[in-house]
Amino acid sequence: MRSILSSPLRQLSQIASWSKLVSSTALLFVILLSRFCSGDEFSTASPFYQKLATPMNSVIDGKPFRAAISGIAEQVGLNVWLDRSVDPTAVISVGSSGSTVYGALSQIAASRDCVLMPISNVLLVGRPERIAKLTAAILMPRPMSASVSTAVIDVTWDDLTTPTTALNRSTGKSFDSSRTLPHDLWPKTEWRQIEQNVAVALILGQFNLQFDQSLFPKRLVTSSLQPTRPLKRRYSSELAKVVRPTISKNDPTARIRVSGNWLETTATFSAHAAANEAIFAALKPTLPDPDKDTFTLKQMRTTAGNALQQLCGVAGRRCEIAPDARKACERTVTVEGKDATLRELIELVANQAGVKATWRDDVIFISP
Repeated sequence: MRSILSSPLRQLSQIASWSKLVSSTALLFVILLSRFCSGDEFSTASPFYQKLATPMNSVIDGKPFRAAISGIAEQVGLNVWLDRSVDPTAVISVGSSGSTVYGALSQIAASRDCVLMPISNVLLVGRPERIAKLTAAILMPRPMSASVSTAVIDVTWDDLTTPTTALNRSTGKSFDSSRTLPHDLWPKTEWRQIEQNVAVALILGQFNLQFDQSLFPKRLVTSSLQPTRPLKRRYSSELAKVVRPTISKNDPTARIRVSGNWLETTATFSAHAAANEAIFAALKPTLPDPDKDTFTLKQMRTTAGNALQQLCGVAGRRCEIAPDARKACERTVTVEGKDATLRELIELVANQAGVKATWRDDVIFISP
């Protein structure tokens, strides 16, 4: 019979060897885990966040959906992806915009039953299900191998460009994607300082496709976008007091923990989307000076009442129309101005309608 007893010295040697094995195994596990875990960071210090938080006061009624979004995005150099299933020509009607770039774009998106997701230096705008799947595809865990592209690039294409051409512009190679990507003609697009794998994901995502990042850029192997799953994301500590309660409320199963200067979260897409809305809603609005800050307003033709409501909203004041002035405010007016103050624009509308605008602390009173 073989003895199972060992000398103390031998036992100590076995314990030491076992300890090394456990430590090595644990280290290997941590390394493998870090190689395949993926997430995204949202920080108040990033230029991306600062663009979204830029104060914005504007009147955007009467513009086509895409034009309204791109018009605001171009002012701050914001990368935008717009879901092709949303009619870009639909005229929006939302009144005055929110107090930030994000707030303004959120209002426009909501007018067409769309949501926003700021991720990897691009703002996604589109139907909730499509945006949720695309977000998951962008955050898909990928091995940190030498073959995986992590390059940051600029991507541009001209008006009436086909998806295949746009894809080849993003990859820097010529892939035969004619069978994968339907023929379409896309508008002029410009993405600055975007990860190459994200740019490819955005183009494929327009057709509910994703790609195997472990094979890229040698091969482009696509598959259908997968159902959404809990998404991992880190928020800078300054955002924690808004993000934590919002995510907990919208996803009771969410995992949240503090790690250094970050709040690490794993939650549903809808919980992260709600956190984004809460982050920018918490910013104090910066109201323009009605006599100093100037605006350029392209020709807007609408009723005097509607124009006054929108302009008063930009001024941060309630518009109150006296009963005996309502008939006059039904008149159609044309409002246009370059480098004009809010007071000047409101006076312009009032004069066309034959009414008087009286400014008070929190209200602008319209009387005959």
